[in-house]
Amino acid sequence: MEMTLRALGWATKLLWIILIATVITIAYSATQINIAFGDPTTAISGEAVTISMPINIHNAGLFDLDSLNVTTQISDQNSNTLAKNTTFTQVIPEGTNVTAIHMITINITKILAQYSYLLFNDTSLITSQYVAFNYANAIPLTAHSNQTTQWGAPLSKLAINQVTFQPLNTTFSLANFQLYFENHNEYISINGTTRIEIYDSHQRLIGAGTTAIDAPPNSSFNGQIVVPIHTRNILSNPTSVRTGYVHLFFETPAFSYGPVVIPYG
Repeated sequence: MEMTLRALGWATKLLWIILIATVITIAYSATQINIAFGDPTTAISGEAVTISMPINIHNAGLFDLDSLNVTTQISDQNSNTLAKNTTFTQVIPEGTNVTAIHMITINITKILAQYSYLLFNDTSLITSQYVAFNYANAIPLTAHSNQTTQWGAPLSKLAINQVTFQPLNTTFSLANFQLYFENHNEYISINGTTRIEIYDSHQRLIGAGTTAIDAPPNSSFNGQIVVPIHTRNILSNPTSVRTGYVHLFFETPAFSYGPVVIPYG
């Protein structure tokens, strides 16, 4: 019995030695794994912006790496998820290098329709990245990172300036409105039309018109909208026409939005 217990004790010690050696080997081997993100590239197609990032995985360890999960999420300052995508890879054998392409697509039209404040306000977006994988079929490993990126509003500093009225003929006068905005966005080109509706101080619709707008990324627009107004609307109450509100409606390939209500006069 004593010999049996002694043998069992030695076997237990041996198992512990093997286990500790295995853990040390796996732990050291895990330090030989390198996962690096390459430079991202951006492609714009219609209403979508797709960001592609190469992921370079160098498994110089002694064991296979499997179930690699790379997840990227873009959120606004209110924790609203604007875009999210996950890339999976299968087994990456020991001593190999693998490059996977991780992509995330931002649907500009959908985002601006749901979060219209992004049309007018520059803000910061949070890009969160999560990496997880299993090593040696035994040890799950994870890593997290957060980065802040700037969002430029495509209709920043939107304003109606230099409102003037001038007679055209005995029936109509012309209302001239100077439309100004700055496109701070690096992806969206504001190319479309703006429709304007003019309301006097008594909230009566007295005229409407449209103008073409064109503001490439990181540029500004400063154009005139000329709207004919029937003379009877002016003669009936000249004071009420000199002040009021304009309603602006925007139609572009990237978004449709309106009305934006701006006072004038």
